[in-house]
Amino acid sequence: MSSKNDILIVEDSPAIGLLLKSYLEKLDYTDIHICTTGGAAITTFNDLIAQNKPPIVLLDFMLPDMDARSVLTQILEIKPDVRVILETATEKDDEGIKELIRLGIYQYLEKPIRFESLKEIIETIEKEQTFFVKESEQEEMLKQAEKQMEVKTIDHVNFILKSTNQISINKITAILGFTHEFVDTYLEKLEQDGKITKMGEKKEIACNQCDSVKTSQVFFCPNCKSSNFKLGKLIEHYDCGNITEENTYENDKCPNCKKEIKALGVDYRIMKNHYICNNCKEFFPEISIEYLCLKCENRFELEEARWKTSINYKVNM
Repeated sequence: MSSKNDILIVEDSPAIGLLLKSYLEKLDYTDIHICTTGGAAITTFNDLIAQNKPPIVLLDFMLPDMDARSVLTQILEIKPDVRVILETATEKDDEGIKELIRLGIYQYLEKPIRFESLKEIIETIEKEQTFFVKESEQEEMLKQAEKQMEVKTIDHVNFILKSTNQISINKITAILGFTHEFVDTYLEKLEQDGKITKMGEKKEIACNQCDSVKTSQVFFCPNCKSSNFKLGKLIEHYDCGNITEENTYENDKCPNCKKEIKALGVDYRIMKNHYICNNCKEFFPEISIEYLCLKCENRFELEEARWKTSINYKVNM
């Protein structure tokens, strides 16, 4: 029975999905799942986690039903330490790509995909997993793996730094998923080389259970707690008091009393920038916000958050 991870390919192009599957099979991966939409990917990912088969995820940046950020946020909520490889033709310095890296993307794979690059990333993941084998069982192998891990950690730190203009030590540690004196030593070397510059201390929101600063905001309806909402305009008809979306007033007639609305400010008013819940149909000027810890999955409000302070760096790389 294979000890390798399952692979979940989230790719809207069936041709690219099959090419990736064929190549990964050459790397001895046998349990490969292909999804062409974000919704299907989240369902499949959830099923695999339920079966205790956490997959490596290859995530396309552009999907037909939702963007990569939405998919990433939802699978991180299911399993915060999942390895997600983003595949996209968008430049690495694009703000959308940088945001995904900060949220927890493991690596970036440029399209058109070079299979050798994919192989290197997959091998790195395998080595990281091997690193945690009990030392009593494979002591010599771990020593070699640790040396390799230092090299890969440097690559990973550089990858993180190049995705942003400024970043704190706490954030670097949270993205890496571990802390080690080697990382501190490497950051000191980068500072000496002028590749990063200390900007003083930075205070960041941290989980009130595990202290991680790797958090994400979760937005939801104050009434039914659903995240299925949209931003839109509402019209209030003064005569009958009806308040519904702008598109319900066909031919300028109120959907409730069927009277025509004529003068803005006299017959009706427009309520801009209101959030409308697609589930309970309630509307509200502001949405509720919680924070999700991407390490321990704890949810908390801003008032319950802890605050962590660490050195903040300007990146000159």
